[in-house]
Amino acid sequence: MTTIIKDHAREPGDIEARVSTLEATSETHAAAIRNHGGLLVSMDEDISKIQVEFRAQRGMLQALHLTQSEHSTVLRGHTALLKEHTGILKEHSAILSDHSAQLAEIRVGVQTIIDLLTPKPGDEN
Repeated sequence: MTTIIKDHAREPGDIEARVSTLEATSETHAAAIRNHGGLLVSMDEDISKIQVEFRAQRGMLQALHLTQSEHSTVLRGHTALLKEHTGILKEHSAILSDHSAQLAEIRVGVQTIIDLLTPKPGDEN
C-alpha cells in the first residue's frame, strides 16, 4: 500500500483525473437513481390505481354473482309454476275435449229432435 501512495505522490494529476472521473460517474449514477426513483413512484401509483380498479371489478363481479343467483332462484320458481300450469292446462284441455264431444252429441240429439218435430211437406199429422 505504501508503494501505491508513493506512486501516486509522484503523479498528482493522475489522482485528480481519477477522482474527477469517479465524481462524474457518481453524479451520473445519482441522476440515474433519481430518475429511477421517479419511475418507482410512478410505478407505485400505477399499481395503486390497478388495485383500486381490481377491487371495483371484484365488487361488480360479486354483485353480478348475487344478482345471477337471485335470478336463478326466481327462474326455478317460475319453472316449477310453469310445470304446474302445464299439468293443469293438460287436464283442462282433456276436459274441454270431452265437453266438445258431449256438445257434439247434444247438437246431434237436438237436431234429431228438431227434425222429428218439424213437419215435412206432405205430412198431414
